[in-house]
Amino acid sequence: MLYATGFNAWNQLQFETFGDNEPDDIPSFTCVLRRDEDDCVRPFFSYTRVNLKNGGCRVAGLVPKSHERLRTADGRAYTNFVEASNGVVVVHDGKDTLYQYPSIHDLLSNGQCHSFPNFPNITQLVAYETGFAALSSAGSVWTWGDERYTACLGRELTVSSPAETPSLVTDLDDLPTGPITKLAAGGYVLAALTAGNDLYCWGHAGRSPMFDELPLEDAPNPVVIDDKDIVDVAVGEAHMLVLTADREVYVIGSNRNGQLGLPGVASTRSWMRIDLASVLGTGETVTGVAAGPRTSFLRVRRQPEECQ
Repeated sequence: MLYATGFNAWNQLQFETFGDNEPDDIPSFTCVLRRDEDDCVRPFFSYTRVNLKNGGCRVAGLVPKSHERLRTADGRAYTNFVEASNGVVVVHDGKDTLYQYPSIHDLLSNGQCHSFPNFPNITQLVAYETGFAALSSAGSVWTWGDERYTACLGRELTVSSPAETPSLVTDLDDLPTGPITKLAAGGYVLAALTAGNDLYCWGHAGRSPMFDELPLEDAPNPVVIDDKDIVDVAVGEAHMLVLTADREVYVIGSNRNGQLGLPGVASTRSWMRIDLASVLGTGETVTGVAAGPRTSFLRVRRQPEECQ
């Protein structure tokens, strides 16, 4: 099942009910899609796509015409593309090359692009406000983007590794609790999880004033949340949520559109735990988290009755 909260101007959180012409934001986590499968959530600014394990999908909200054109023209590219907030698009070809386009329209027209070869075994691409990060199956992380926001790159700039070219974040190599297994990004903040459930963050603190408790610098730093092991992380435009090993959800940042799921709270500069007992049904457990720019999602699984 999928629970969601936050920005809902285009009914992008309403899969199973017909939304109003002027829908309200959803202020607390609410079940929006009832399925037992643990599906993949892809939130965009004006719509949410859920890729189902059976190969189908569910979509809520307003899909931009350019996204719909890409989906029908090149399903592989649509599945693999990420788009920064400045409109730049990156696609992995599924083999060993990354292609970067100034906009999705250039991708559709096979227009101007930069290709970055020799990137095999890429398992994840993420985009933030002005750039991108890529993760390999071995746990290597590359970043690239706008040189004006070097802290988002998490690495030093040199002649051989400029801002606009994918280059390794060496501070994420040989970590005490193993290689990186997941990336998350949004706004001007990036996050990475290790195999041993440690969380690292980096980025521009000045661009994310709600994140006082995050050690945001120009290099990845560990983030400690009540000494919990972290098993999932998601980053929005100005908020973040994490899932701990004991299935608790913590949030931080802006709640302007209800994206933290904390009614009556405008924002929080320190981590706050969601009261899941008041949100979930009997026998339901959170298995993952996701975030759009101003939305948050909980992937939830219901335990079989005989196991309750």
